[in-house]
Amino acid sequence: MARFAVLAAISCVPCSGTCGIYYSTNVVAAANTSCQNVMEEIKARVKGDWRDPGKGYYSLLNESSLELDMEHVKGNFTDQMTFTFQEVAGQAACAVHGCSASPWVKNFSEPVHVTDYCNIFNLFCGSKSGCKPVKHDFTSKEIAADVYGRDDKTCIHHGARPMLRASSPKLLGSTVDDTLTCINSNCPLDETTLSPRPSCVLSNCSGDLTKCLFSSSCRNGVMCEMKCTEPLAKTEEAVYFHGFMECMRVKCPGFPPSKSCAAVHCGVEAASCALHSKCRETLECADKCVPEKYTAALAAMPQTAVI
Repeated sequence: MARFAVLAAISCVPCSGTCGIYYSTNVVAAANTSCQNVMEEIKARVKGDWRDPGKGYYSLLNESSLELDMEHVKGNFTDQMTFTFQEVAGQAACAVHGCSASPWVKNFSEPVHVTDYCNIFNLFCGSKSGCKPVKHDFTSKEIAADVYGRDDKTCIHHGARPMLRASSPKLLGSTVDDTLTCINSNCPLDETTLSPRPSCVLSNCSGDLTKCLFSSSCRNGVMCEMKCTEPLAKTEEAVYFHGFMECMRVKCPGFPPSKSCAAVHCGVEAASCALHSKCRETLECADKCVPEKYTAALAAMPQTAVI
C-alpha cells in the first residue's frame, strides 16, 4: 500500500503530478536524525565539492523551512527535483519525501525511473550504505518507492535498503488501524501501480503515515503487502484486483471492513478476482501481511476453479 506513484497530467509543474511531459519517481524514507541535519547534508552535497556518483551535477533552485527544490543535469537531460521534510514528534527522526521528475524520452538508454531513483538516493544515503557524507552521517530506512525492479546496483552507491518479506506477524494496534483507515478512506489505488498516489497519502494521512513509519509492526506489514502486490501490477489481471479493492474501499469503508458488506456489495468483483489465479494469490499473500484488511475480501470470494 505504501508504494507511491505520481503520473504527469497537463500544466507543466514537475513533481506536482501535473506535467504531461515528465515522469515522476517518489521515495519516502525515515532518517534517524533531525530534518535540519538531513537538509544540511543534502545542501552540502549539492553546493560543495562532493561529486554525483552518477556523473551529473545538482543545482539548488529554492529552499524553505521544510522543502528543497533543485535540478539534476546529466548530458542533455535536466531533471526537476523536490524534497519535503517532516519532523517526527517526540523523536530525533525525520520523514523525507523525495521526488525526481525526468522528461519523458522514448528509447532513452537508461530507464527514467532508475535515473530518478538514484538522483534522490545519492543525496542522503549514509556511510553504512556505501556513501560519503559531507556534513552529517546518519542512517535512513526506505519505506516506499515507486520503482519497479530496483536494485542496489542500479545506483553507484550500494544502498542497504531493507529486504521485503513475503509474510509478517499479524498486525494489531491503533497505529495500523488509524493508518489504514485514513488511506483506505481517502486514497483510491492507482490502476497501474496498485498503490495509492503519494500526493494523496501525504496530503491526507501524513500524521498517521509518520507514526506507521516508526512502528515496526505497521511498517513491516506495509512493506510485506507491497511485496505481494508488486508482481501483479501492470499485468492483465491487475484490473480485477483493482476493481475488487476499489469496491471494498467505496462500499465497505472503515477498518477492518465488514465481511457481510463485502459479500453483499462486492460479490461480483470478488467472483471476478476468484476466477483469476494471480488475483486470488495476491489477496492470499497480502492477507498474511495485513489480515484485518483482506479477511473480508477473501471471505467474499467463492471457492471455485481459477484460470
